[in-house]
Amino acid sequence: MKSTTQIIKVLALLFLICFKGQSQNNYDVKNTGYLSFSIANSTLPHKSKQQISLYGCNTSIIIDSGKVVSPKYSDGSYSVKRPNGFSWNTANQEVSGIPFGHQKNKTNNRKFKNFYVSKYYIASPPVVQKSKTGNKDDDLYDIGLITPDNFVFDGVKPNQLVYLDYSILKKTYIDYIPVHYDKSFDKLNVYLIPFKVESPDFPWKDTKVIKNAKGASGIGALNKRDSINKLFLPYNYINKEKRHLQFKVSILNDILLDHKIFFMIDGKKRETINLNEYYKKYGKKKIVLKVVKRKKPPCGCLPPKAKKH
Repeated sequence: MKSTTQIIKVLALLFLICFKGQSQNNYDVKNTGYLSFSIANSTLPHKSKQQISLYGCNTSIIIDSGKVVSPKYSDGSYSVKRPNGFSWNTANQEVSGIPFGHQKNKTNNRKFKNFYVSKYYIASPPVVQKSKTGNKDDDLYDIGLITPDNFVFDGVKPNQLVYLDYSILKKTYIDYIPVHYDKSFDKLNVYLIPFKVESPDFPWKDTKVIKNAKGASGIGALNKRDSINKLFLPYNYINKEKRHLQFKVSILNDILLDHKIFFMIDGKKRETINLNEYYKKYGKKKIVLKVVKRKKPPCGCLPPKAKKH
């Protein structure tokens, strides 16, 4: 049974420092829009607040309790302000200052002087139930759903409604596959790798109406500056046999302004890989990532009506 809902990515651990020359947030915000988040409950014990991350063209935002990272206005103040974070079981938690529309690139080595921010992807971490034995392989993950997990701002002062629910999908276990950044990341000063995951057989919880529903997708990101640089592959046990879920990972090159990122598999560049098939063939061998310069801006950095690339 197909689902149009979305998995929330496990590794949305994004803590960025804004400075001239970095590969994200290097502009003064001109125009902004709004977001309104409604968050349901989780089936596992959780912190009082929930983190949410946004990824747009040349833009990365993290909103956490006591910590907000976002692009800035020309006076140096952050455009996004929400110091209290997001609460569970609470509707219509509003956020202002989300960059939208035409922006001007400030970096000295900029290839594209101007860009447009309208498309965003949304990620939020799972709730984790730690194993009583201390064995991380036995940790359970409640991976919630975001609806929608991406959107496009349009209008004069747009607002987008977003819904999070952590009580829909069955809990799962996780295997991690490490990644390796080649020299091109340091050369081009790139550190953020946003991506989408798609799992056609991710199981839903049964209800009185829904039976054996499967399928979900979601957004995540790696960050070269983080101590955790791994992709994750969910699995469950069926009749005591460990079975990985089908899991396709695609890099979100449509919002990377002046560069593109690829997986290097057997010497070939790929924007998408089947992580389950990779694991069968290579196990936990590091996946190499490579970045190259762009010749033209991507569709996610152009006004919606001008998307041609």
